[in-house]
Amino acid sequence: MALHDWPIWLQAGLWGLLGACSLIVGAATAYLVPLGTRITAGIMSFGCGILISAVAYDLVFEGFRSAGLRPIIIGAIAGSIAYAIANWLVSRNGARHRKRSGQQQTPSEQGGGLAIAIGSLLDGIPESVVLGVSLLGGGGVSLAVFAAVFLSNVPEGLSSAAGMKNAGRSKAYVFGLWTTIPSCAPGY
Repeated sequence: MALHDWPIWLQAGLWGLLGACSLIVGAATAYLVPLGTRITAGIMSFGCGILISAVAYDLVFEGFRSAGLRPIIIGAIAGSIAYAIANWLVSRNGARHRKRSGQQQTPSEQGGGLAIAIGSLLDGIPESVVLGVSLLGGGGVSLAVFAAVFLSNVPEGLSSAAGMKNAGRSKAYVFGLWTTIPSCAPGY
């Protein structure tokens, strides 16, 4: 039975899981390869640029062509507000330095690992929705969007794992967190 014969929900789940597995690649890179802060920042910038490019060139154009400008604006504003509120709540509840890859994170910092998991969940839901919705149109998954999701997740796993490693988190904790997120998050 070929993949395209599988139920769409299962195909969407597998594409989302595959895209999220790069979080583990990033975390493993941070643990196995000694990277400086500048290199880590450069990798993070590259990942961000890839995702922004895919959104700007692939998704926004398709959304505009299908539904017009209003849903794009409403979705962007609603998503930004939801992310800003979640970010504020996580920072306020003890995970202020969760995004830092230097010595700013501490093992005793409350909620650091949970904050990263919440951020990945928030990040992964729209990514997986986009991959899944593209299957509903019958055209298959956009290779550009999939590549952007996959490549942008590498720096996410890398930078936070580097910070947790510098903060003294155990290898089991870091890899436990980053293997659990892709396999358990509802967005994946």
